[in-house]
Amino acid sequence: MFVPTDYPLPFQLRRASMDDFAFAEALTRGNMGGYYHRHHLIWRSDLFLGSWRESENYILEADGEAIGVLRITVEGDSLHIRDVQIAEGHRRRGAGTYLLDMSHQWARERGLRELQLRVFVDNPAARLYQRLGYKLAGPRLAQLGAIRHLARRV
Repeated sequence: MFVPTDYPLPFQLRRASMDDFAFAEALTRGNMGGYYHRHHLIWRSDLFLGSWRESENYILEADGEAIGVLRITVEGDSLHIRDVQIAEGHRRRGAGTYLLDMSHQWARERGLRELQLRVFVDNPAARLYQRLGYKLAGPRLAQLGAIRHLARRV
């Protein structure tokens, strides 16, 4: 079985616990705050907590410091990537690619058919997702709003 620590990069990925919730919410809320404001959305901690409880949650570390969050769920034959969050100062160093690669490997190991995620239209991370093979998915009308649904075959 594939183990994240076998991956030869300076990152460690560990399963999150409820002790990690405050870090994960603060990072996610901080990273997404500008998008929420620009697109007239309101952050709801209760919804984030509900999603946290329903997801597989991981903390990304570098040199023993928590620098990111990955949250995934399995629905049918798809692995849904709920969050890829990287702390300021650690972006553009391969951390996001690492988390997406781990997700792809896990989807393959589980015999899933695709990976899915959602991204704000003005989020620069969309370029990374497209570079890794994610393409617009879902109903055409759903692509007209502030959020794009992307999918990639495993």
